[in-house]
Amino acid sequence: MKLIELRGASKSFGKNGILQDVNIVIEEGDIWGIIGRSGSGKTTLLNLIAGFFEPTSGEVLHSFKVTEGPKSLHAHLHQIKEQIGYAPQHNSFYPKLTVMENLLHFGQLYNMPKETLQNNIKSLLQATDLVGHQNKLAEHLSGGMQKRLDIACSLVHKPRLLVLDEPTADLDPVLQKEIMNFLVQVNKQGVTLIIASHHLNLMEKVCNKVAIVHNGRVHSNGYLEEIRKPFLKDNFTISLTPGDNKEQLISMLRTLPVNKIIDRQSHIIIHPKNVIKTVTSLLAMIQDENLYLHDMDIRRPSLDEIFEIITKEKD
Repeated sequence: MKLIELRGASKSFGKNGILQDVNIVIEEGDIWGIIGRSGSGKTTLLNLIAGFFEPTSGEVLHSFKVTEGPKSLHAHLHQIKEQIGYAPQHNSFYPKLTVMENLLHFGQLYNMPKETLQNNIKSLLQATDLVGHQNKLAEHLSGGMQKRLDIACSLVHKPRLLVLDEPTADLDPVLQKEIMNFLVQVNKQGVTLIIASHHLNLMEKVCNKVAIVHNGRVHSNGYLEEIRKPFLKDNFTISLTPGDNKEQLISMLRTLPVNKIIDRQSHIIIHPKNVIKTVTSLLAMIQDENLYLHDMDIRRPSLDEIFEIITKEKD
């Protein structure tokens, strides 16, 4: 089911064009990754999706109320605000309030029945591992707990769509994974997610769809596997872990159709011109020369590599 659609949406502030001609369809159950360099227009795109900004041209439509058909998101935000949650990059909770006081405050903004709000808070405290910390001041929580509290505040009214701007910023790698794993569980509970992040390795693991924003335009968007397809032919890498015959192996590799050979001491990285031809020839040569390999790994291009290729092409 379609929740939000951007049709040729552009946004300018005065004479400064920030985003141009964005076309994206957000469907229920998606986990979208919004990626781009700083200043590319990511946060502006998030604000359009959340309804905080009205497009300068084009349309941003919502279909939360199926019986009414698509309507302008920004113009009708007051009617459907309970359907959307937003977690900005910088914490939005009140540091001088306790965890419970913050959740009560943000929940009361949506005029929910008291019993419903209490049940929602109870579930969120358990889901975020903040049970036992509910009476602590928010400013006394660790960085990871503060981020979980911030996300909990954006979920307290049980929205159908949650928009997050850099939810793993300033966290160590372990906490980054914890937050992303938590968000995956949120998605499994029926919440559609829009996540902007610089941590592309994490995004690649959790997102089913991606939008690559560069210089105010969305250059690629849709299913991650569809975005990856054009880059599969020429951007595979082959990792070889040789036995005691590394020099002989490198000499053989130089006769194959490869763009680059990188000696990493313990293993060799090959950038083939044609992965199928290279692997076929390599296996035949290894068999003919009776060489031994500890390991051979063929890796498709990562989201990070695809992003680098696209943004370099568009500069």
